[in-house]
Amino acid sequence: MMISPNTLVILLGSTALGTCCGLVGALMLLKRRALLADAIAHSTLPGICIAFLLGGSRSLAVLGVGALLSALLSATLVSWLPRITRIRKDAATACVLGILFGAGIALVGIIQRSGLGGSAAGLDGLLLGRTAGMLRSEALLFGISAMMMSLIIISLRKELLVSCFDPRFGLSAKIPARSIDFLQTSLLAATIVIALPAVGVVLTAALVVIPAAAGRFWTDRFDVLLAISALIGAASGLIGTLLSSLHSNLPAGPVIVLSATTLFIISLLLAPGRGWISRHMQQRSRLQDRQVRQFLDGILSSELEESSLVGLKRQPVTTAAIDRRNLVVSSRNGWIETDSQRIQLTPEGRRRAVRARKALQIWREWLTSEASIDRDLIDLDEQDIEKILPPDLIDTLQRSIDHRGTS
Repeated sequence: MMISPNTLVILLGSTALGTCCGLVGALMLLKRRALLADAIAHSTLPGICIAFLLGGSRSLAVLGVGALLSALLSATLVSWLPRITRIRKDAATACVLGILFGAGIALVGIIQRSGLGGSAAGLDGLLLGRTAGMLRSEALLFGISAMMMSLIIISLRKELLVSCFDPRFGLSAKIPARSIDFLQTSLLAATIVIALPAVGVVLTAALVVIPAAAGRFWTDRFDVLLAISALIGAASGLIGTLLSSLHSNLPAGPVIVLSATTLFIISLLLAPGRGWISRHMQQRSRLQDRQVRQFLDGILSSELEESSLVGLKRQPVTTAAIDRRNLVVSSRNGWIETDSQRIQLTPEGRRRAVRARKALQIWREWLTSEASIDRDLIDLDEQDIEKILPPDLIDTLQRSIDHRGTS
């Protein structure tokens, strides 16, 4: 199926818009301002309505100016209210969101009942997006605007990184923290305004937040997060707009957001390290390691108390099943030797069991003798203890305990 030139321009514009939303969303996510995106998006509605009432025009430029002014007003109120009142910032954000969006809904009702042609003015399209019905000039406008804002974020990523994680260091490095913060808020407001024709007032915040939230599953690095968030946002805009153009009964905004949601679910399940499947496998591996370590420690205890050989005893089915797995893993790694009646630690298995027991014992003694320690660390299992305490550190802690006992 051939794609018309106008549809191609809209696809490119939506892709650029998704890229910009992903980049801005990553900044808001790192600064813990995701709710601010929702507040600004919903607060654009009264600005759109007032711009239509005053200008009497359905032009995207006129409505966009009204939306931008309303968005900046919302951001200013969210920042200003906690300074002059005892309201927390999250409560102020929720208040601004509810008040301005409620005012916008009331103005939409007034316009539609007044005979001014609110539906024809494009107000309905701005609620859920009208990407497929956009003019080529409009698509070029928001596509170029999105590309320009993306370039600004990329060129200032070092300053933005400092602003997100260490504003005090930024002051010492002569980075204007307030200016950078104002720039971030302005970029968020502008991104939301240019996203309105594509996604609509209701779902714009989702397109800003979801790609960044999905990207967070894949990395801890700032630059990589920006790249992944931009990629997910671009893919969401491209896929959603393409599906909407192929099926005329599908509104563009919800389809774009559903595309982003699909990518979010994929990230939630499949991302290495933080994905659900990966974390589930890690938990199973940690449980198996702990069971094997306890199994080896039990053999070591029997060897120390009785003899170097341990007889196999009949146990309940569930415990026996666990023991069989432990036997297989331990034997495969060369930690035990078995025959039909006996189990015996190999030299490597004995060294491993002794090292784990010694590390745990020294760690507990050190926690008992030293008060300035995070008590949560006392719950770490032997696997974590071995990773945290290398042999030289174990010896150092042992000398510290011995010195404290003799002093």
